[in-house]
Amino acid sequence: MRSTCKKWYVLTKDQRFAKKRGKEFLMIMNRRVYLIGVNLHNNIDLSIKCRGRLISRDETAQGFYVSQVFHCNGLLLSVSGKTIDDTRLVVCNPYGVKPKWINPKDNYGRLDIFSLGFDKLCGSYKILRIYDFDNKLQIYDLSSNSWMIPRDTLGRDIEYMQNGVSSKENTYWCARDKQSQYCFLFCFDFTRERFGPRLPLPFNGAYVSLSAVKEEQLAVLFQPSDKSEIEIWVTNKIEPEEVSWSVFLKVEMKLRVLSWNFLIDKEKKFAVVFDKDKAKGFKTNYDIAYVIGENGYYRRVDLRESPNKPLCRIVSCYVPSCVQIE
Repeated sequence: MRSTCKKWYVLTKDQRFAKKRGKEFLMIMNRRVYLIGVNLHNNIDLSIKCRGRLISRDETAQGFYVSQVFHCNGLLLSVSGKTIDDTRLVVCNPYGVKPKWINPKDNYGRLDIFSLGFDKLCGSYKILRIYDFDNKLQIYDLSSNSWMIPRDTLGRDIEYMQNGVSSKENTYWCARDKQSQYCFLFCFDFTRERFGPRLPLPFNGAYVSLSAVKEEQLAVLFQPSDKSEIEIWVTNKIEPEEVSWSVFLKVEMKLRVLSWNFLIDKEKKFAVVFDKDKAKGFKTNYDIAYVIGENGYYRRVDLRESPNKPLCRIVSCYVPSCVQIE
């Protein structure tokens, strides 16, 4: 496998890239993984540029796909394969040369949930796997190359889990309770190898979206069903057993956003929310984005991507590192 294209490697080696920490993001688009740069010029001109693409020697124009990507300390955990039924797990660093394929203890499933974190006690990167309908758990240690079953369990009272987000080398999810239908935040602590308690969100709602602000903070988006507005909050403090929030942006929007896929720029105080153009009907849908700023500012941007393809999904911000895989 060739872990990165030459363009990605040259870019991340550039010192100017390192100074733009938090301005580059990983995006899954058309079942491929891209590094993109996002900038807003004069609060008007949104620029989204593809910086590079992660590729594999096994990749073919028709067959290769990526379903999940997880980022932690510059390492990328990718769930991929040639076909939907051919699920593979690989860890790589775009700085490095040799990736690491992770052999399963049991066959991977299409609905498996994966995340990557760091055990601060033993100094090892680990992969968490959540699988089957009763939420079984497995942990893979990248140092010992072995799978194990942790003592902790994940309850069955969770109806829905979003994709996990890395913060401070642990993983956080937004999930929905089966009975109350309200969402909450919870964490898997890779050092203790256990889940933390349910943490409160800054609002009550059934539909929220989680995003990372670099690797130190989390952001959450909420659109109330009884109001024409979008709220985005960021964490002041985030730990496996404690969280506090402050409002980042609120804006009046008559349109309903259905994708729940977004990123924020704290320094320039704006957010980009990705969606599909629903006004043109469901036969031909194009990717669009809404730029949300201070003082109630928002603007629609047409991304001009090919119609009727899966919506591009922001995975996380990307911060390069020199972490190597053994």
